[in-house]
Amino acid sequence: MRIAFVGKGGSGKTTLSALFSKHVTNTQKPVLVFDADLNIHLPELFGFKESVSPDMYISNNEVTATIKKYLIGNNPNIKDIIDLRKTTLPNEYSNSIDINNLDTSILKDYLVKKDNLNLAIVGTYEDERIGKSCYHGNLVVFENILNHLVDTDGYVVTDMVAGVDAFANTLHAQFDVLALIVEPTKRSIEVFEHYNHLAKEGGVYKNLFVIANKIRNESDKNFILEHIPEKQFIGFFNESEYLREIERTSSSLDISKLESENVKLLDKIKEVLETNAEDTKDRFSRIQKLHNKIV
Repeated sequence: MRIAFVGKGGSGKTTLSALFSKHVTNTQKPVLVFDADLNIHLPELFGFKESVSPDMYISNNEVTATIKKYLIGNNPNIKDIIDLRKTTLPNEYSNSIDINNLDTSILKDYLVKKDNLNLAIVGTYEDERIGKSCYHGNLVVFENILNHLVDTDGYVVTDMVAGVDAFANTLHAQFDVLALIVEPTKRSIEVFEHYNHLAKEGGVYKNLFVIANKIRNESDKNFILEHIPEKQFIGFFNESEYLREIERTSSSLDISKLESENVKLLDKIKEVLETNAEDTKDRFSRIQKLHNKIV
């Protein structure tokens, strides 16, 4: 099952990605988390900061080449890694990555983990790329991995790049749930409306759900309910004194200290994800249409 937390910068998607990831580790199923944001904060929230180095980023040139060569396998239609496009789907000759066998997978050297929680970092701008490339190029290997990832018996959680950039590639089409984080502000609602429009055009409207974050009072709740359709709305994440303390101290998350009403929201997100989990064929169909369009 796959969920991506999306939204404008500063909306709280990184924190909610981390909280949800920690929450579903209680299922004892494997949890694979991708930090796909330019600003890399998940290692700190998980207490992994000292274990991460740039040579582990999956967008590192050498790492990318290693992963792509493995995924291609013996596919006779791909002669070179440059031919593995972001929309290329696996065939019977390709290699896959099974979420239940991450310790022996091609990703094993690029993950930091604790128990059943595994974190992979896409990466950020490197000095030599300044002025000559955009961040979308970093995301291609992430798309390749998602296309070849078997995850029916586990959780894939992604802290997505901010804004609507997921519609510039296949990432909007890769997830069972796109959890859009909104705040009780006019600007945040405008982002929702834009995302809603793109989701309809991109054929993923049924995958788009909304979480209202940083809720302080009834006025905030009423503002959200005036603008978000009930069928898309998961619930409210209330302003958290515990999380404010985390932001001040830069300490790692301890979900047992989270307020009970916010834990209930994490349960609701899990329920929505499990209810909305798609057949792989449906996702592949979307990617195939994008492949035909792009190639």
